[in-house]
Amino acid sequence: MKRYANNLFAYLFLSFLILFTTSCSEQIEENPSNKYIHVAVASVSRGSIRDYTQFTGVVKPVNLAYVVSPLQGKVKEAYFEVGDRVKKGDLLFTIDSADIEDNILVLEQQLNVAQANLALAQNGVKAAYKSSYESQKLELESKLKGAEKAYISAKEAYDSAVLLLEKGIINRLTYNQIKSQYEQAENALNSAAKAFELYESEISQDAVDAAEEQLKQAQASYDMIKVQLENARKKLSLSKVTSPIDGIIASKDIVEGCLISNTMTPYTIIDADTVQVQISVSEQVINKIGKGTKLNVHIPSVDERPFTGVVSVASPAADLKTMSYSVLIDIKNKNNAIKPGMTAKVSILTQNRQDVLLAPLSSVLSDENGSFVYTIIDGRAVKRPVETGITDGQNVEILSGLSENELIVVKGQQFLSPNDEVKIIGEAKR
Repeated sequence: MKRYANNLFAYLFLSFLILFTTSCSEQIEENPSNKYIHVAVASVSRGSIRDYTQFTGVVKPVNLAYVVSPLQGKVKEAYFEVGDRVKKGDLLFTIDSADIEDNILVLEQQLNVAQANLALAQNGVKAAYKSSYESQKLELESKLKGAEKAYISAKEAYDSAVLLLEKGIINRLTYNQIKSQYEQAENALNSAAKAFELYESEISQDAVDAAEEQLKQAQASYDMIKVQLENARKKLSLSKVTSPIDGIIASKDIVEGCLISNTMTPYTIIDADTVQVQISVSEQVINKIGKGTKLNVHIPSVDERPFTGVVSVASPAADLKTMSYSVLIDIKNKNNAIKPGMTAKVSILTQNRQDVLLAPLSSVLSDENGSFVYTIIDGRAVKRPVETGITDGQNVEILSGLSENELIVVKGQQFLSPNDEVKIIGEAKR
C-alpha cells in the first residue's frame, strides 16, 4: 500500500512538470513582442514655469496676554476655563478683599475726624485775627461747638477701634492713629472750653501763631489720611482682575481658594482670530517680497489646501548670527482651526520664466556625465544630453539639447539603454 502511494505521487509530480514547461514555451512563442521595450512619449513644449522656495515656520498668535495678579491674597472666584472666549474688560477672577474693605471703613472714620479738626483749626485762625470782644465771643462759642462735635466723632471712632483691635480686624498702628486723634480732639475740646471761659477783648500775636500751627497740623493729618484712603480704594479695585484683550483662554493656573501672588500667571489669553507665521529667508529671497505680499501657506494638519497669508513684516536687516531675514506672515483664522504651535510651510515665488522650452520632469535622468533624456529615432532609443533650468515639480526648463515638439520618453525610460528597440504604446497628456 505504501509503495502504491509513492508511485502515485511521482506520477502526479511528473505530469505537473511537463504541463508547466509546455505552457511557458507556448507563451513565449505566442508573444514575439518581448524583444521591444514599451514606452510612452511626450513632446517638448513652450510655455512659462515658476519656481517656488519653501520655508518652514511655527504658528503663533498675533496677540498674547499673560495675566498677572496685582495683589497677593486668596482667590475668591475664578470665572473662566481653558477654551472659553472672553472680551476685553471681562472679569476673570477676584481676590478676597474683606481686610481691605475693613481698612477703608476705618480710614473713612479717621478722615471724618481729621476733617472736623481741620475745620476747627480754620475757625481758630479766623478767630485769632478778630479784635472785637463780641466777635471774639461768638468765635469762641463756635470753636467750642466745633470742638465738641469733633470730640464726639473722635470718641465714636475710638470706641469702634477698640472693638476692631480686639477682633484683630485692624492692627496696632491703625489703632494708635485713631487713639491719637481722639486724644487730640479731647485736648482741643478742653482748650476750647478754657478759652471760652477766659476770652479777652483782644488776642495776642502768640494766640495767632498758636492757631496757625494748630491749623498746619490739622491739615497735615487730613492730607495723610486722605492719601491712605485713596490708596486703600485703589487696592480694592485691584482685587478684581479683568481681561486685557479679546481672545480665548489658553491656560489657567488658579482655582477658587488658592493663594496667589504677583509672580504667578493665573491666565494666558490669546487672540487667535489672526495667527502669524515667522520664517527666516536668505538675501536672495528677501527682495522678492515686502509688506502686503500675499503668499500660500500650507498647514498639513488643518487642510490640504493652502491658506492665504499676507506679509506684515519683512526685516530690513539680517540677523547678525544667522545672516537671514525675519519675515512675519499674518493669516486670517475665522474658525480658529489653526492652532498656535502648528507647523506651517510657506511657498515664495523665487523665479518666473516666460516662453521657454519645457519637458516633463520625470523624463530627465542623470548619470556621472550630467542630465539626459531619451528620444526615439527609427524605433530605437537615443540618449540625448540636456541642460536644465528651474522646475516646478512637474515640468523642467530645458536650456539646451532639445527642440520644440520633439518627442521624448516619459514612461519606461528608466529601463532603457542607448540603441534599445522600443515600441510606443501611447503619448502622455500634458
